[in-house]
Order: sequence, then structure tokens, then C-alpha cells
Amino acid sequence: MAINGIASLIYGVPDVAEAKRFYVDFGLTLDREDDKGADFSVAEGATILIRHMTDPTLRENVLERPGVRETIWGVDNAENLDELEKKLAAQGEVSRDEDGTLHTVDAVGIPLGFRVFERNVIAGEHVPTNTVDTVQRWDANRKWYERAQPRLIHHIGYTAPKDDIDTIEAWYVDVLNFRVTDISRGLATFLLADGRQDHHSIFIMDSEQVKAKGITWNHVSFGVENIDELMVGANYLQRQGWGSFMGISRHRISSAINYYANNPGGGESEYLTDIDYLTDEWKPRVWDPRFGMMMWSHEIPDFMNPEPDWDVTVLEGEVPKFSEIR
Repeated sequence: MAINGIASLIYGVPDVAEAKRFYVDFGLTLDREDDKGADFSVAEGATILIRHMTDPTLRENVLERPGVRETIWGVDNAENLDELEKKLAAQGEVSRDEDGTLHTVDAVGIPLGFRVFERNVIAGEHVPTNTVDTVQRWDANRKWYERAQPRLIHHIGYTAPKDDIDTIEAWYVDVLNFRVTDISRGLATFLLADGRQDHHSIFIMDSEQVKAKGITWNHVSFGVENIDELMVGANYLQRQGWGSFMGISRHRISSAINYYANNPGGGESEYLTDIDYLTDEWKPRVWDPRFGMMMWSHEIPDFMNPEPDWDVTVLEGEVPKFSEIR
């Protein structure tokens, strides 16, 4: 079985018009809209569906705050989807739509779906970069971007009570064949789908550590070409009045440059570029949360003062449970 990423995210939002306006400004492709909602897509073929939080077609709400009501994961072929259906049925209730999409819940009740998803090949462009010892660009400016246009979904994130994180992690590993790629000590666990290589497909964060309650939708991360496209997108969002809780920075834990924009439909939506890609030889690490979170930021937030200790440990052998790491 290979889960190859996120095929669709279905939001339940308090204000459809505002959620639609945000994703238009964010740079997603608007494919359909009516008085009930709006459908967006990105180049790889994944979709973002906006619906009002009272829409009767939505799955049961288990979240403490608005956000994505169901994540539809992509599976590489029909045979593997059938095998997954058997595996899910052994864990609990699972249903199948007429279009072949499976529906179930994870170990703590978060609604999930699964369908065959053939990711589109993304047409990117190598943008030549000049460094102090290597010149790739002569007699030309660097590529100019007018707007950001996200091409793929890298990952999603939830918060959950710390007592549930071991349960969630084990379910994704044992049932869906995800693997733990890194652990932020006492804060979050990072998990990668077996059909992907871009550092993590989902992460689960301790609600209490970010002043949340219960299970909440946290964010979705969209891939863009490079830091220039990311910043052009961020500037455009700023001009349209959309804010950010942190601004631009680079994570140490995944190397990714990031910009989190506050989404009126719930949580944040992230522009991301230059993330680490992993092979089967990768060994998970345990990080001090502050050290792993940020290598630099355009403006240092209060929690990053003073400079964090350089604290990261490579794990050898079996990965311990999130709660066992001290």
C-alpha cells in the first residue's frame, strides 16, 4: 500500500465568502462556486473544498475550533485501496461512496477518507542562483513573480491532548504504514506517508503547549517554487489585509522556509519551500522544541529569546513513544 499524499481537504467554515476570498488571494485555482461553497485545486490535483460549518454533507465535527472536517488521503491504485478497506474494517466502521472513496475515523475520532489519487506531474522551473563562488545567472535578473501559485500540498497538522498523541501516532504507523521522521520533545511528532518523501505528511502537536483545548485543526502546508514566490505571496496577502502569527522563518527540523497566514476558515495556511526529502535510510531525531522550530525568523518572536540550546539527538533502533521521550 502506498498513501501518496492528500487528495482533498474539506473545510467546515463559519463564513464561506471570507474563506473563499482568502484562498483566492492565497493563489489556489477556483474551480467552482455557488451559494453552498467553493472548490479549489492545486497543480498536483489535490482539492480544497469550502463548505459552511452547518452543511449537512459534512462529517461529524470533533474539533474544538473551525477547520478541516475531513482529510481525504490519496492511495496509489485500486488494488491497494481494497486492501486498505479490509485493514480499516478490522479497526472499526468503514464505508465506501459510489465514487469509491472510503470513509472512517482514526483512533481518536478524526474523520478520514481514502481514494485512488494519481498525482499530476508538476511543471517547475529551475531558477538560477548566484553565490559567492558559483555564478549561474549572467546578464539577467532573477525570475520575477506577480503572485504565488501553490503547486502541491506537503502536509497537515492537528493539535490533540498529550495523552492522545501516542494513540494517534501508533494508529498511523500500524494501520496506515506511516513512519515517524522526527520528534519535538514534549511538543509534536512528525509522520511521513509511505508514498511520500517530503519530511512529513502529518504532525500532531500537544494542544496544551499551544494554548489550545482538545482536538483542533492547526494548518495545511502548500508547496511553492522558492523563497521569492513565497515572499511575493506573503506580500500580496499582507496587502489584502491577511495577517500572520509569525511571519517568514526557516525551520531547523525540516529545513523548510515557511510563511503561515491566518485562515478565516480555521487554523493557518502555510507557504513552504526547500523542505528536506528523506530516503529509507533516514533516522528520526529528537529535538529541543525551540531549537527545531526555527533557525531564523524575519522578526524574532518572544519565545525565541534567548537563543535556544543546540539540542538534537539521532535515534538508533526502535522509535520510542512520544510520551516516553524526556
